[in-house]
Amino acid sequence: MKESLLLSLQLMLFGMGGVFLVLFLIYLISQVLIKLFPAEKRIHK
Repeated sequence: MKESLLLSLQLMLFGMGGVFLVLFLIYLISQVLIKLFPAEKRIHK
C-alpha cells in the first residue's frame, strides 16, 4: 500500500512537472517570436 502511494505521488509529480515545463516552453517561444517579429505599428491620420 505504501509503495503504491509513493509511486503514484512520484508519477503525479512527473506529470505536473511536465505540464508546467511545456507551458513554460510555449511562453518562452512566444516571447522570442514577439521579439523577432514585432507587430506593425499603424499610424492613424
